Amino acid sequence: MSFRLAVEKRSGPVLVLLSRQHRAVVPIVSAVLLLCGLTLPVPIGVACLAVLAAFVGWLTYLSWPAIVGPARAVRVATFGLILFALVTRLV
Repeated sequence: MSFRLAVEKRSGPVLVLLSRQHRAVVPIVSAVLLLCGLTLPVPIGVACLAVLAAFVGWLTYLSWPAIVGPARAVRVATFGLILFALVTRLV
């Protein structure tokens, strides 16, 4: 089994759980993680940004084959900005 298929298979139950939540839950939790990551003391802020980066990276990886052009650029830019914020908090 390829790495991608293994990730997709293990991600299935989590994606089903996320899809059963109210539509606003994921964006609100993401916004809270971002705000906490940028405003709280460094150890907590870095942890919040790391969780957000992992989540966005995971979703980007899973959706990559289904998205094209500008959508890919937006996903990569979002992930890059979160990583930039994470690195600047560490420095």
